[in-house]
Amino acid sequence: MTSQLSLSTQLNVSEARNWMNNICGQHDLVVKNHAKLNFQHEFAKFKHDSIALGYIQYGTDASIINEKKLHCYSISLPLSGMQELDIGSDRILSNADKGLIINPQKELMLNISGDCKKLHLAIPKDKINQVLSHILREEICEDLIFDAEMNMDALAIAQWWRQISFYLDEIRLLGIESLQFMSVEIENLLIKKLLISQNHNYSSQLIQSMNQHLPRELDRVVQFMHEHYQSQISLAILCEISHTSASKLNQLFNEYYHQTPMQYLKQIRLKKVFEMIKTNPRESITEIALAHGFIHMGHFSNDYKSMFQETAKQTAKRYLI
Repeated sequence: MTSQLSLSTQLNVSEARNWMNNICGQHDLVVKNHAKLNFQHEFAKFKHDSIALGYIQYGTDASIINEKKLHCYSISLPLSGMQELDIGSDRILSNADKGLIINPQKELMLNISGDCKKLHLAIPKDKINQVLSHILREEICEDLIFDAEMNMDALAIAQWWRQISFYLDEIRLLGIESLQFMSVEIENLLIKKLLISQNHNYSSQLIQSMNQHLPRELDRVVQFMHEHYQSQISLAILCEISHTSASKLNQLFNEYYHQTPMQYLKQIRLKKVFEMIKTNPRESITEIALAHGFIHMGHFSNDYKSMFQETAKQTAKRYLI
């Protein structure tokens, strides 16, 4: 029997607070109308010290108060309703178009509407520092502080959340065992994408470090792909550009990007197509795809949906005025 999303329901404020304390660390929960509390949390964890991901709703207006006691980065995106983050003199509204990151080192209050159901991740500080340290190849001395707002208009952020939804759907349908064998890779991938996509106090150093560490052969090929993605490019051409063998090039891409050269190229093209559809939603999707190096429309459609969790037509429809 497979283990799917664990479901917990609490009607008592202290029980709901204790449940979330186990996930995120110590914080206070304030609920004005105790009788209406219907706290529900569907979640999954690969191991006891790994990322927790799932869905949360309180069923009534609630407030979370953090006094720098959390042991994780609490990241959320409302699917319905809204939430409001008060941090210092700033007030940030969050809804389906804007997610939030709560940094554990910050004193704050998060006000959540009673109709708010949200995607939620809790990433342990140690986990994220470990990945950041590995990329920078140095110890992390200063606390990592993310910008609190996660704007869904940013393609990389939207993709990151779609990936979260994909994993949750997979667990719900097939059980957590379906992803258990690659749990370490999934965690590292999610953390790396978050570090690259969302601005924080190490962003400049991170970008500089990643560029510095790219081997010359890889840097040459990546630059070529970004400049000539609309052209027909084969692995043989990339080998010629890099002055290296196919096996060596595959090894480098796997080491630095966790994918093959052709997968990386396809990702560039798909992102460009997405931006073009977003800007020109009335244009022919087939013509846009062909102009960006795609030949087989069937393959394009499948790859597009796999990457963005929606069809190209659905993307166009979302951006039609």
